[in-house]
Amino acid sequence: MRIIAGSLRGRKIEAPVGLDTRPILDRVKAALFDWLGSRLALPGSLPEVNVCDLFCGPGTHGIEAISRGAFHCTFVDRNAAAAKCLRKNVEALGIESSATIIQQPIETTHFAAPNGEPYAIIFFDPPFEQSTNTTPNGPAIRILDRLATSLPVADDAILTWRHDDHDTLPTELPGGWSQIDRRVWRRNAITFYGRAAT
Repeated sequence: MRIIAGSLRGRKIEAPVGLDTRPILDRVKAALFDWLGSRLALPGSLPEVNVCDLFCGPGTHGIEAISRGAFHCTFVDRNAAAAKCLRKNVEALGIESSATIIQQPIETTHFAAPNGEPYAIIFFDPPFEQSTNTTPNGPAIRILDRLATSLPVADDAILTWRHDDHDTLPTELPGGWSQIDRRVWRRNAITFYGRAAT
């Protein structure tokens, strides 16, 4: 894998052995960040905001965001192999000051805004099987319900949820999120949410 754009463009990102972390394909990542850049009126880049990468794996979302101008990323994943690989990536890229790595279950993680500012972009990339059950008792919705009171987010924040293209996600999520777009690339889909308050 590689970083597509920004200050770290062309640099490689290592992924742990196996398929458990499902690294995002370059073409999907490019389309995702093109969408974000267009939405934020900064094609090809991001403003200096805090981002949060949930179920981050080797950190492809958050590292790309840092490369494109994000101020800081909080990476969260309980998988030990993924966290070890992520730490190596962060060190190799020299972005330690822009990254917080939390190796804990998202269900129990305590979040803080790194510089006192809330998160403006949330990458939500749970295992695809968690996106098949989006009832209130489903695992993904339970996590989002908990995050609604524990994750400091900006009023105009954006949440992206990557999932299988066969899954149709709710139009409203806990935390005041409303669906604003959905894009599909073969079996990969991303549903975009904005804060209902906006």
